[in-house]
Amino acid sequence: MDSQFEQMIQVNIQGRVFVICQSHGITDPTIIGYYIEILEQAIISQLTDGSTPTDFQRILTEQVDWLEAEISQVSVNPQPAAPSQTTDGVESEGDDQKPATKTTNKKVTGYMPEAKSMPELLKDRRAIIEHLLDNDCITLKLVTPTEAKKFKHGLLGREPEEAEEALVAQLRNVLHNQVRKFIRKHNGGPWASATLQHDVRMDITKTRTLRSLVTLSRQLLNEREEWLSKTKNSLTGRFFSGRVKMDK
Repeated sequence: MDSQFEQMIQVNIQGRVFVICQSHGITDPTIIGYYIEILEQAIISQLTDGSTPTDFQRILTEQVDWLEAEISQVSVNPQPAAPSQTTDGVESEGDDQKPATKTTNKKVTGYMPEAKSMPELLKDRRAIIEHLLDNDCITLKLVTPTEAKKFKHGLLGREPEEAEEALVAQLRNVLHNQVRKFIRKHNGGPWASATLQHDVRMDITKTRTLRSLVTLSRQLLNEREEWLSKTKNSLTGRFFSGRVKMDK
């Protein structure tokens, strides 16, 4: 999955989630960001390196339908509100019998859905990080299974953003070391020029989330394997062909 495809995925997801939230009167950035995270995790987990934009649009449509139903269910079951009143201060009759509409929903702009408590929301956010640790991070050799278990334990009792920031800082160093060792062993490899090596270092340094670090690590791994494939008939290729570990 190239960077342009990745960017297209993020833009489409963010746009669709924003439209759905706006239609239901939800404008709280925290809530919108939560729904974006959930949708991204669900969609990316179904995509592969061979997935096409058509595959993405199909999966996106399915997940958007799910999100629409989820938010609609929350919207039609808000917390009981105080009785509405007429301009004379008299309670209007029958308002509580009217079905909820989008117009009614918009009166609760910024309303925090009660479908999940804050501890549950934090648990869901931790679950995304834990999933990446147990799967992508181990596959890409950013962590060992033992380290993944240790890092997951460190998430407990902390804000997910704070814990993720500390985790990413450590794994950035791991990725830096992997790339540095590969460059030294293969005389630069796909990043033979000083400019390319500088760009790689900057790309790693700029990552702020575990998902972005995993995406970048996978991209660098693909660039390395493409380079190995192109040079497999050369002297370098005869020594280093095949699936070479990034950290060797």
